[in-house]
Amino acid sequence: MTDIPVPQPDLASTNFFAALDAGRLEILRCDNCGTAHLAVLRCDVCAGIAFTPEPASGRATVYSFTRVHIAHHPAFAERLPVCGGIVELEEGPRLFAPLLGEGAFSIGAGLVVELIPADGRMIAGFRLATQGTRS
Repeated sequence: MTDIPVPQPDLASTNFFAALDAGRLEILRCDNCGTAHLAVLRCDVCAGIAFTPEPASGRATVYSFTRVHIAHHPAFAERLPVCGGIVELEEGPRLFAPLLGEGAFSIGAGLVVELIPADGRMIAGFRLATQGTRS
């Protein structure tokens, strides 16, 4: 089975990927206006350049999703169908991530983060939240 392709960090996303690799999902909070970001060099709200990392809650909602039945990369051939989507973190930022499990995903559904090893790195995936995990 081929490893899932993972993005390589760039200058803006270094903190995000370093936190994932350390087993944490983190956001960067703008020191000037308080806006939460995932990967940033300059705040898109106030143009601030100072940020403080903080742990994300790990809770999110489905903003958009798709289920793919054709493998466009060899790593997914034995995993079909795969589901991915844009999730909105409780703190505000959105990211594209794998949606895990056999559940019926729907817009607005509650999710919890699950860190997944991939090619020697960690990536953030999300699983449908149960009543006990959403609070």
